[in-house]
Amino acid sequence: MTEPEQGALPSAEWIPIRLYSKDSRFFVDWCHLRGMRLTEPFYDQSIERCLRHPFSLLFRPQTPVERLVEPRALQGSLAPRGFIFHLSRCGSTLVSQMLAALPRNVVLSEAGPIDSVLRAHLHVPGVTDSQRIEWLRGMVAALGRQRHAEEQHLFIKFDAWHVLELPLLQRAFPGVPWIFLYRDPVEIMASHQGHKGAHMLPGVLEPSLLGLEPEQVKAMALEEYGARVLAHLCETALKAWRERVSPALLVHYQQLPEIVLDTLPTHWGVGFTAEELDLMREAARLDAKNPVLPFADDTAAKQRALKSPAREQVERWVRPLYEALEAVRNEALGPASS
Repeated sequence: MTEPEQGALPSAEWIPIRLYSKDSRFFVDWCHLRGMRLTEPFYDQSIERCLRHPFSLLFRPQTPVERLVEPRALQGSLAPRGFIFHLSRCGSTLVSQMLAALPRNVVLSEAGPIDSVLRAHLHVPGVTDSQRIEWLRGMVAALGRQRHAEEQHLFIKFDAWHVLELPLLQRAFPGVPWIFLYRDPVEIMASHQGHKGAHMLPGVLEPSLLGLEPEQVKAMALEEYGARVLAHLCETALKAWRERVSPALLVHYQQLPEIVLDTLPTHWGVGFTAEELDLMREAARLDAKNPVLPFADDTAAKQRALKSPAREQVERWVRPLYEALEAVRNEALGPASS
């Protein structure tokens, strides 16, 4: 395997799959895409498919992260067209799958290397915001290189907790329009009740990111911790919406999939043909996380599924912020929404 210090920046056929630290420095691990497009529901699934090929397993060049910010690293890359933030389990994968249905869209769906850059300062003391911004620009440029002639637009769907880094992301990519997806928190908590997302487990996110002390987290029941996480994400999105540093749109789960077809293209400054809109509609008919199955609305089932004490914690911590989001979203829609 190539030694990190001596690794040359790979060509556009290669894509970053991991950022890791060694002796207080950061390095990028690369994988050859072999002409693949990123069409799976999540970035890691696309990389897993790629790594099934023997060549991809045997040849894994590595480079220092600083190589990503060299002038030639930024050449041939698509500038981000839109950011997708979300409260988790509320339709963001549907949005990304609808966009990925079009060959001219490159969609990065919860890409691990982006998360690693955002959290670099938590793992190696001394990493500054300026470094994270520089590495973010380089990482997104490397992930979003144009690898097929028809590719024109780059969209990034972030992990749920990345909304907490929205101010930094806006400094790194000024003016990029973003959306925040959410739904009734009872339905979100019911989904996590069956299979918890990483951010709903104590110890995955640093307590300081949530405005909590470590001792507070240790004393909390899982139901309260999950509700506090969702509440803080809502609060952060609401604050960012009110500040409106870059164009923003609040999107409720119940507006899907139609809003992806009739409103989001204008918000993101893109245009789709009638044929492309039909392809996106076809994608919306499938289960976003398991596209071999048809979509089935689970709203009523999730409302019934959540019991106390989880429901009590949701009503206490999340409901007021959810209602605040709904109030400003409906206000932005105007009288026609009432």
